[in-house]
Amino acid sequence: MVNFKHPSGLRFLQNKKTPFINLKKIIKLAKSLKLVSEDRIIIDELINSLNNNKFPFILTPQEYFHLERMDEKKWIKYLIYRYKLNIYPEKKIISKFPVYLLVEPTSVCNLRCVMCFQIDKSFTKKPFMGFMNFNLFKKIIDEASSNGTSAITLASRGEPLLHPKISQMIKYVSKKKNFIDVKLNTNATKLNEKLCHEILNSNINIVVISIDSHIEKQYEEIRKGGKYTQVLKNIKLLADIRNKYYKNSGLEIRVSGVKFKKEQNEKEFKKFWSKIVDNVAYVQCQERWNTYENIPNKKNDHPCVYLWERLYIWFDGVCNPCDADYKSLLSPGNLSNKTIKQIWHSKELNKLRKLHLEKKRHKYNPCDRCGL
Repeated sequence: MVNFKHPSGLRFLQNKKTPFINLKKIIKLAKSLKLVSEDRIIIDELINSLNNNKFPFILTPQEYFHLERMDEKKWIKYLIYRYKLNIYPEKKIISKFPVYLLVEPTSVCNLRCVMCFQIDKSFTKKPFMGFMNFNLFKKIIDEASSNGTSAITLASRGEPLLHPKISQMIKYVSKKKNFIDVKLNTNATKLNEKLCHEILNSNINIVVISIDSHIEKQYEEIRKGGKYTQVLKNIKLLADIRNKYYKNSGLEIRVSGVKFKKEQNEKEFKKFWSKIVDNVAYVQCQERWNTYENIPNKKNDHPCVYLWERLYIWFDGVCNPCDADYKSLLSPGNLSNKTIKQIWHSKELNKLRKLHLEKKRHKYNPCDRCGL
């Protein structure tokens, strides 16, 4: 059974058995591939672990889903990517280039969820609100593709489907065949038939839908501005189109909720959504709507894994180590005058990593009061 716990507190509500992985097949596949020395070392560790009936990291339902549906020839690259995503932050290894990028098409959102920083009125105005220029988006995707990024998420602080060129963005990222995971996070309010087909014809392999309840009144109390019946209809539409017209699709449809109220019934939530989507996840609510005003937590002195795991890129090219710092107090640079690679290895970001390792994260707001 899976006992997966992400640093953010994310929990998958379904438990699944470990998928069968043929060790000899993996070794054979690995030997047939031209791998750089870094990846060859990872493969050797995976093989040694499997020989001892172990695995270096816990496989989640997400990994199970994709391994089961993936061409076995792609297993090696997928497992190398998941190793880097899990083990590099644990060992505090700085990759040559970010393994995972979260690219924000827009910071604008059409909902005002009660636990989100979108209700911070000092945030929902200039200079924090805007839409990414398509040329900037292409520049980001090109650099990520040519430098070996494995995973891209289209989303961060806003609702990506609000971007007037989201269709072109989806098509452009799909031209890059070396991305292993391409994720779209959405509240599903703007999901329609045209977008469903565009998603299913793209290289997006995960759609994460933010919804916190299966009860209309409860949903609309939390996701202010959302209409439950329409969102439910949209989610079913995506699942129905996939199941009817794209039977060989590897797209994972996931519902991800925030536990905000005592009345939210996790068991019933899982039971309801499991009939419609592939995976269901839940995270305990964190005080993120105004991180900067939270009370500092002196006991929180462990290094944040995000500093070695990912990089966020806002609509205007500002790069940030996390989205808890939604006003970019910790930004190590802007793509207007630096590359992603330069920012990833910048003195600003390395200084932040160093202070975290020295248990001095209390020197930075909001690191000193963040829930991660």
